[in-house]
This record gives sequence, C-alpha cells and structure tokens, in this order.
Amino acid sequence: MFKEKIKQSLINLVTLCLMVFTTGMSVAFAENNTPLLTVLNWSEYIDPEVVSAFEEKYNVKVHDVYYENDDERDKFLIQTGGSGYDVGIVSGVMLETYKKKGWIDSINQQNVPNLQNIDAAKKNSHEGANGYSLPYAWGTLGIAYRADLVKKPIETWMDLFEPEAELHQKIVMIKGARELLGTALNAKGYSVNSMSKKELAEAEALLLTQKPHVFRYGHIELGAESVLATGKALATITYSSDALVLNELNPNIKYVVPKEGSTVWVDHWVVFAKSANKALAHQFLNFINEAKIAAQNAEYLYIATPNLAAAEFLSEEFLEDSIIHPHAEQLKNLEAYRQLQGRALRTRSQIYNRVLN
Repeated sequence: MFKEKIKQSLINLVTLCLMVFTTGMSVAFAENNTPLLTVLNWSEYIDPEVVSAFEEKYNVKVHDVYYENDDERDKFLIQTGGSGYDVGIVSGVMLETYKKKGWIDSINQQNVPNLQNIDAAKKNSHEGANGYSLPYAWGTLGIAYRADLVKKPIETWMDLFEPEAELHQKIVMIKGARELLGTALNAKGYSVNSMSKKELAEAEALLLTQKPHVFRYGHIELGAESVLATGKALATITYSSDALVLNELNPNIKYVVPKEGSTVWVDHWVVFAKSANKALAHQFLNFINEAKIAAQNAEYLYIATPNLAAAEFLSEEFLEDSIIHPHAEQLKNLEAYRQLQGRALRTRSQIYNRVLN
C-alpha cells in the first residue's frame, strides 16, 4: 500500500509538471504572438517534416507531450480532466469512453474538409468513432524477432510463452493490460476480448509461467540502441509499423502475425473538448490529411493510412507490402479490441498488476 501511495504521488507530480510546462509554453508563445498547438501522442508517430511544414504554413508552434502506452495516456487525461491538450492520438477502443467523459469534441467535414478522404470502414472501426475522431493509421500486432539468432522461425504466440532455451531472458513483452492479456488469451486459443474467468485465469497462469524468461516489459526502442537490433533481445511483441522500422535497422529482424490469431488496430486523432485552440486543431487535422501529406507521412512511418486519396501518391512497393497491408486471408484471423467496463476491466487490471509486480 505504501509503495502504491508513493507511485501515485509520483504520477501526480509528473502530471503537475506536464501541466506547468505546457502552461509555461503557452504563455511564452502567446507573448510572441505565436499560437501553440499541444499534441498528445506516441513518440515518433508523425513525420517531423510534416510538422515543420504545418508550423511554417500557419506560423504556429507544435508542442508534443508523449506517452508510453494507452494506460499512461489515460492517466494523463484523468489527472487533468482532459485539459491541457488540443489534439491527440487515441486507440479506437477508448473513443466511446472519452466521448462519455466529455473529453473529446465532435469533428465534422465543414471544419475538416479532408475528412472526405478517409475510408468509411475505418471511420466506424469502433463504437463512438464516427463523428468524434479522424482515423490516422492502422495495422496489426505480432512478433518481431532476430531470424539470424534463433534456431527455428517464430510462428506462434506459444513460441514466446513456452520459449526455447535460447530465448531465456531475451524476450521483450509489450506493456499494457489490454495488449499483454490479449496475447496470452490468443495463445490459449481464446478471444482477446474474453470475459470468462476461467479463460482469464489460464491467461494469467501462462503470463506468470513465462515471466522468468522475460528480459523486460515495455515497448521496443526504434533506434540504433534497440535491444532487438543489438541482439540483447531476440524477440518482442510489437506493432507491424514498428517492425518495419526495426527491419530497416537490421534486415534480420522479421515480423510475423502468430498462427493463433491477433488483433487489428486503428488509431484515431481527436480534438479535446477543453482545447483553447480548436480552430487551429481542425486546421492541423485537415493539413495532415491532404493526400500528398498523408502519403508522405504514411511512408515515413511505414504504416497503413486510411486516407484513400493518398494511394495515388504511395509507391507500388509500399502498397504491396503484406506487413503494411495484410492480405484478406490474414485479416480473417484478426479481431479488434472491444471496450470493457466495470468488473471485467477491474479483473484484467488486477491480473496485469500481479504479472508486472
């Protein structure tokens, strides 16, 4: 209990520092008559050249606040009541919750004309998405591994959960209750959205049995220092887009969607209801969804874009990459996360905390 209080105090302190820093930035740029757009986002999740072009075109400054995982982003918003940010990236599964909490504002085509470029299926990818978000990117969750340093190809979730000796202390498991439990559920042949006590108990047992083999829990680095690139780790759970970045670092890093099944995800841009710069927020969303800009950004990120108009400006190699754009047969074995409430959510959080602590 004492450790939890210290942990919560640190979270509160970090959040307060973020709020003070953001406020200070806002004041500083206001004094220079330069509008400031505060963006809540994953790190390295937009082409810096796109950001610079937007800043130059509208004579503004973009200030980024980064989070490491969905749970951390939610804590930021809970601590601030959804204030302090203008736009942000939200996982599709959380849209309905954010909408009910009053944290996000509606987005319509009058304010963002380039909304017409977005694939209608992706607009409706999750409950609460249509009219309150702008789909940004989509992909799969799978395993990236060093094909040159393992004896046989990794093909299943069980290859990580019941690993060969060579993978002992060489596995990086993704951090986040939804994703971590989802992979264990898939490994046992269950839905990532399972609410069965029996199935969740089996997933927990699998995660706890695997724990001694894990190098660490977290998101893999995407630079030269990446433990997968250096060989300190041999396998990790990661997103398809990140796997492609890792492959650029080292062509021996391969990516696989496990045979048992996995998830397809869609990330969405939202405008925060308490934004002080809503007009600028809408200009930003419209700008990054201009066809050429969306294509440039997609190729920079190695990620599939729901912007249909961008296809004209994407290379043939990019369009034909099966990791970026899974084939129809691959998509059949994938499912999207659903929003869980109440007891089911608490049960999963308790399991997650027991595994990590």
